[in-house]
Amino acid sequence: MNNILAPYHQKGFQLKNHLVMAPMTRSRATGNIPNNLMAQYYGQRSGAGLIITEGTSPSPNGLGYARIPGIFSNEQVEGWKKVTTAVHDGGSKIFVQLMHTGRITHPDNLPPNADVVGVSDIKAAGQMYTDSLGLQDYPIPVTLTTQAVKATIAEHVAAAKNAVEAGFDGVEIHGANGYLIEQFLNPIPTTVQINMAVILKPGHHSGLK
Repeated sequence: MNNILAPYHQKGFQLKNHLVMAPMTRSRATGNIPNNLMAQYYGQRSGAGLIITEGTSPSPNGLGYARIPGIFSNEQVEGWKKVTTAVHDGGSKIFVQLMHTGRITHPDNLPPNADVVGVSDIKAAGQMYTDSLGLQDYPIPVTLTTQAVKATIAEHVAAAKNAVEAGFDGVEIHGANGYLIEQFLNPIPTTVQINMAVILKPGHHSGLK
């Protein structure tokens, strides 16, 4: 117990204690923009030495769930500045979790001109909640081309730069739960994508690049 509450120091990274708050999706970002309610929420939890945010999309295409935040627009960056300031005022540090949901979404949860994308045209089993239509079956995703994969990687790079501008202390990348990165690592959704050669070992490269 004494170690949990003691300061953490490792390779130049310092925390006021060893407590870390894990990511928890809250769906409070109306219009996908972080707001005052979110700043209050994270500020109230600055007793933890490190907070990792809820899943935050690096792309309009990655907004899988209703009302989750993004970090790809200026408005979102400004909203996140309120959050990071509240956490830093409490003496804590905060990482943003980048989460591109890939095929785990529905068009009604995406902004105009965004697409449901995946590593193949195999749709996920199950349903997704939408504010306007309730539960809906997962749609058939648009298969990412090689060029689209490069664009998606660039979106992650831009989101990380936005995180720095917003005042975050670090970035965590979500690579599980059937979301886009895990889709490249999973042989099931990649079985028909021969043209991208992302099956098995090449797929691991794409997911980790």
